[in-house]
Amino acid sequence: MDTNYIRIFKDLFFNIDENESVKSTIEKVNYLLSSIIIKYGEIENEIAYGISRQDDFIDIVMCLFIRKIMEQLDAINVLFSVSSFNQAQILLRSLIENTVSLEFVLKEETEKRAAAYYLEHHYQEIELGKTYFNKNSKFGKLMLQHKGTEQFNYDYGLFKKKEEAFKRIISSKEIFQIVDKAREEKIQQKENLNRKQHKPWKKVHIQWYEVCSDVSNFYELMKETGYELYYQGIYGGLSYETHALNSTMDLTVNENGLNLKRIRNPVGGSSSFDLTCSFSISALTKLYKYLKDGIEEIREFEKFYIDFQEKRKIVNNNLDMIINS
Repeated sequence: MDTNYIRIFKDLFFNIDENESVKSTIEKVNYLLSSIIIKYGEIENEIAYGISRQDDFIDIVMCLFIRKIMEQLDAINVLFSVSSFNQAQILLRSLIENTVSLEFVLKEETEKRAAAYYLEHHYQEIELGKTYFNKNSKFGKLMLQHKGTEQFNYDYGLFKKKEEAFKRIISSKEIFQIVDKAREEKIQQKENLNRKQHKPWKKVHIQWYEVCSDVSNFYELMKETGYELYYQGIYGGLSYETHALNSTMDLTVNENGLNLKRIRNPVGGSSSFDLTCSFSISALTKLYKYLKDGIEEIREFEKFYIDFQEKRKIVNNNLDMIINS
């Protein structure tokens, strides 16, 4: 059975291997993104092997950020390699969230912000566990019915151990205790506000960046890091692909009537590529400043940065020239 759906449905899919001009341009896209990934990897190694170590705890958080950004850049690069620019927008939104968060952590009060970020997934796990193992909640009743009493009690015991382990994490560092106290105060403030507004039933949700600043949503986070003008036009626009709101955009009208764009259509790919470069290279620059490297390392990065930007302009122009694919 032939499973090559690209060949079977050649009228539905754009096949990059059948267009040498587009393939050549996208190979240059892959080259540039690969060069950024390599730079992130070099920083990861510098920190991990102690070559440019700054602060043990903050370094760990930086490594976690770097790994996630590399993972997302790699996935975007894979999608770009087959000209799947639209689907890359879903990952691009997450990449932007990670790079903006990284820059926010590095901007000021880095230890406190790094601690708030580091602890966030633990708080989420504990809160989720409390909901799941509450026998009076909808989820708890469903879990009890599905697992049975014995398995439910066993899993609940594991959750209690995780909860106790998290308490030990909090007590292990003074900065964790400071963040934990600040988080409780923020929760209390929101609960008091809900009662004042006669909404005691409203569930209080805290974002990690609220704990260590006056920032209360992602728009304010982008504003805090200098990306305010990007929010509506870029972050908001990427939401259309994420939330499945742009299906009708694949329908075009010309002198021949209604037409459907082909899947993996490379037309308009320059915007996704440009955004990927802008946010990833900006965060990379902030990381180099964090490392406080010597003059030689700074010059090496400046040389890479200038060369990258020059090649990026050329690739952008080439992507803009792709039409009717």
